[in-house]
Amino acid sequence: MEIFIDGRKVEAAPGTRLIDAAADAGIAIPSLCHHRELNPTANCRLCMVEVEGWRTEMAACALQVTEGMRVRTETPRIAEARRAALELVLARYHDPQWGKPDRVESEFEYWCRRYDVTVPGSVKSPGPLPADADRHPFIRVDLNRCILCTRCVRACAELQGRHVWGIAARGERSHVVAGMEQTMLEARCESCGACMAFCPTGALENRAAAEAGIPERRVTTVCPYCGVGCSYDLAVRGEKVVAVLSNPYAPVNGMHLCVKGRFGAGFLHHADRLQRPRIRRWLLEGGTRRPDEPRGDWVDTDWATALGIVVEQLEGMRKASGPDAIGVLASAKCTNEENYLLQKLARQVIGTHNVDHCARLCHASTVAGLALALGSGAMSNTLRDVAEQAAAVFVIGSNTTEQHPVFGAMLRRAVTQRGAKLVIADPRAIDLAELATLHLRHRPGTDVALVNGLLHLIFKNGWEDAAFIAARTEGVEALKALVAQYPPSLVAQITGLEEEDLEAAARLLAQSKPMAVVWAMGITQHTTGVANVLALANLQLALGNFGVPGSGVNPLRGQNNVQGACDMGALSNVFPAYQAVGDAAVRGKFAAAWGTAGFGEKPGLTVTEMIGAAGKRALRGLYIVGENPVLTDPDLNHVRQALGAAEFVVLQEILPSATAEFADVLLPGAAWAEKDGTFTNTERRIQRVRQAVEPPGEAREDWAIVADIAERLLLAQNRAPIGPHAGWRYDSPTQILEEIAALAPSYGGVSVHRLESGEALHWPVPTADHAGTPILHRERFTRGKGAFHAVEHRQPAELPDAAYPLLLTTGRVLYHWHGGEMTRRSPGLLALAPESEVEINPADARRIGLNGATHLRLLSRRGELRARAWVTERVPEGIVFGNFHFPAEGNVNNLTVLALDPVAKIPEYKVCAVRAEPLP
Repeated sequence: MEIFIDGRKVEAAPGTRLIDAAADAGIAIPSLCHHRELNPTANCRLCMVEVEGWRTEMAACALQVTEGMRVRTETPRIAEARRAALELVLARYHDPQWGKPDRVESEFEYWCRRYDVTVPGSVKSPGPLPADADRHPFIRVDLNRCILCTRCVRACAELQGRHVWGIAARGERSHVVAGMEQTMLEARCESCGACMAFCPTGALENRAAAEAGIPERRVTTVCPYCGVGCSYDLAVRGEKVVAVLSNPYAPVNGMHLCVKGRFGAGFLHHADRLQRPRIRRWLLEGGTRRPDEPRGDWVDTDWATALGIVVEQLEGMRKASGPDAIGVLASAKCTNEENYLLQKLARQVIGTHNVDHCARLCHASTVAGLALALGSGAMSNTLRDVAEQAAAVFVIGSNTTEQHPVFGAMLRRAVTQRGAKLVIADPRAIDLAELATLHLRHRPGTDVALVNGLLHLIFKNGWEDAAFIAARTEGVEALKALVAQYPPSLVAQITGLEEEDLEAAARLLAQSKPMAVVWAMGITQHTTGVANVLALANLQLALGNFGVPGSGVNPLRGQNNVQGACDMGALSNVFPAYQAVGDAAVRGKFAAAWGTAGFGEKPGLTVTEMIGAAGKRALRGLYIVGENPVLTDPDLNHVRQALGAAEFVVLQEILPSATAEFADVLLPGAAWAEKDGTFTNTERRIQRVRQAVEPPGEAREDWAIVADIAERLLLAQNRAPIGPHAGWRYDSPTQILEEIAALAPSYGGVSVHRLESGEALHWPVPTADHAGTPILHRERFTRGKGAFHAVEHRQPAELPDAAYPLLLTTGRVLYHWHGGEMTRRSPGLLALAPESEVEINPADARRIGLNGATHLRLLSRRGELRARAWVTERVPEGIVFGNFHFPAEGNVNNLTVLALDPVAKIPEYKVCAVRAEPLP
C-alpha cells in the first residue's frame, strides 16, 4: 500500500509498523524502546508523529500503516516534545564517560546530540550503583546508564527465551534486575549477548568492543561455528577484529547470536596462531623415519622449501605405490571453494578417491539414509519455516539449545509464543525438555525401536496420510508388516519407556499438521545410524509431512560448512553435487572437464579407514586440512598409535592442534575472517564469507595453498592437463565458484554477483534465473517416489556388563565447539567452561562412592577419561555423559568405540560401556 511520510510517497506491506516502514525508506524516526525484532511497548515516547486527520500524536512504533496515511515525523512541536522526553530520561542517567571522543556513541547519546539536549553536570557523575558488579566475562553491566527502555528484558524473553532480565520495584525505584537480584550467570544466562546488542545506552556493553574504541570498518561475514549459518559484522580496527556486532539484516538470525558466535572470535589473534611453515628436522636432513621413531624437532622454513618437500614426498609415494597410497582429509571449517579444490587435487592430480572429511563422523548416515529414502541427503526445509510454521516439532538426538543455540532459541519461541507442540526424544533431560509436551527418555541405541513403535500405533489407529502414501511413496506394505511386530509392550521393553507415553507421542505427532522432525548426532552416530535416519524418513512419509513449510526431515549440521564440504564432493564416493563415482557417465564428465584419462569406479577410503591404513603404512601419505582426528575420532589411543606410526603427514591448520604432534609438515592457513568464499549452512543456504583482515605472518588462504601444491605436483608429473576446467591458476575464489557452477548442477545458478545482491539461494539452484529451493520435495521427491524401508532394531556394538556397568554417551556443551582448539583459545569461553565435565546420576555417584569428590575417572576397554563430576538428574541412572572439547586425558574419545555403521562407515560415538571411579 502507499503512504506518505513527510510528503514522500512510500510503499509498505499491510501490517507494517510505521516506524519500520519509514526505516525501510531511509527515514529515521527516533526511538529508544523500539526495535523491529521486538514487540512494541511505546514507553519512551520519542517516536511520536503527527498523522493527518488525527487529533493527537501517535507512537510510530505501535501504529500500523493504512492506505493513504499521511505522516509528519518532524515538526517544531514534535521536536520540542522529544527534547523534553530526553531531558526526563537524563534525570536518572549517570555516565562519567559521556561524550568522550574515543568511545562508540550509543543510540541514546546520538539522539541527545541530534536534539541538542542540554546535558546536566550530574549526567557525567558516577552513579549510585556499582559500575561493574556483575563481572560477567563478556558483558559489562552498569545500571547507572539504564533508562528502563526494557529492550534487554524483551530481547532475552522474546529472542533467547531465557527470561533472565526483569523489572523490580515500582515508580522511581524501578530498576532492571537479573533473576532474583542475582548475577546474570546465576539467573541461567546463556551469554548470548542479545540484551547487550539491543541496549541503546551502554548499560549492557560488550567489554571487548568498549575497550577497543571506535572501529574503522565493519565487514559482514558468516559465523565459523555450527551449521546454523548466522551472519554478523566484524568490527575491525587496524588489522584486528575487535568485536562481533549484530547485523539486523542477517537472513538466518537477524540480531540474534549465540555465545560462541558473538564472543568466540578470540582465537583469531591468539599468540598460538601459525605464521610460518614448519617441517621436521629429519625431512631437512633427507633421512627417513621408522614407525617407532619420534618425529623430532620442528624447524621454521619458507613456503618454497615446505611445499617442495610436500610435493617430493607425495609424488615419490604416488610413483612408487600408486595414487591410492595417498589420502586427503578436507575440512568442514573451510569454504566451498577450498573443499572443491581439495577433492579436485585428490582426483585430478593425485588420481585417488581417498578424500573425505568430518561429515563421515557426524552426518554420513544422514546423507546415505535420506538419499535412499528421498534421493537427497540434505535438510528439506528452512530453519525459519520449521520454527515459525510447524504445529509440532519432534526433536530426537539433538541437544539443540547447546549444539545449535540460535535455532534452539527459535524452537523455544515456537513453543512459548505461538503454542507449537514439542516432543523430545533424548535420554538426557536437555534444556528443551523443560518446554516439551512430552519427553521420551529412551535408552541410547534404541531409536529404531522407538520410531517403529510410533509407526505401529499410527498405522493401527489409521492416523497415516493414506492419500499422500498412495500418490507419492512406494514400499509401504513391507513397512506395515515390519512395524506390526513392534507393539507398545515390546517397544517399552526395549526402550525403557511407558506404553502410555508412546501412545501419546504417536497421537500428538500424527494429529499435528505440519510436523517437522529435527535430529543431530544423537541419531547419526550409531552403528545403526542409517537405519535410524531411514526410520525417521518412514515416519514423515507415513504422515505426509513433506513439501510444505513447517514439515520435512531436518538434520542439523554440526560444523559451519559441513553441508558445503559434502556438496563439493569432499567424500570418498561422490564428485561435487553427489554425482556418484560409480557412474561411468559422471566419471567421463569430470575426466573431460579436468583433462584426465579417467578415474577408478570404486569409492576411496573414509576418514576412519585412512587413519587405520596410515598406521599400517598401507596409506603412505596423508594430507590433512583443518581437521583434528587426534581429538575427534573414536578410540583416540588407536588414532595416536596409527598417526604415530604414519609415514608422512601434512597438516594445514590455523593453530597447533593436537594433531600437529603427529605431523611432519605444518602449513599455516587462514581463518574464516581472513579469506573470501562461500559457506553452505544446514538448510542449504549458500552465503558469502568476506575477508576482514589479513592472515598473520606468512599464513596463506587455504585455496591458494592447495592450488600451489597442485601446480607443483603436475609439474613434477610433467603433466599439463587440457580441459575447460583443468587448470589451477585462480585469481580469487570467485573463479573457483564459477567452476563449481559449471560442474555441480545443484550450484549451476550460483554466482558471487547474485549472492552480493542479497538473493537467498538454497540449492538446488540449477540456472542463473532460478530462485533457489528453500523447501525440497514439494511436488515429487528427488528420486521420484519416496521409498519406505523396513528397518529392524539392532543392539549397539557394545553394551554395559559387570566389568563396565555404565553406558556412556557423548556430545557438546554450550561454551565449546568440536575439538575446542578455537573455543579454548577464547578466554571468556574457557572461563565459563574451564575443564572437561562428566554428568552422572546421583544414584550412580553414590554407588561408586563419589562422596563429595569433585572429579572422577571413567574407564572403558580402550582408555580412560579424567573430568570434573557433575552430579545431576539430567542423565538417568546407569548413563553418563561426556564431551570431546578438551585434550589428552580430558577427552571422552579416549573411551569411545571404533565400531562403524556398515553403510555410512560412521562410528558409534553415542554408546559404549564404561565404569566410573572417584578421584581424590
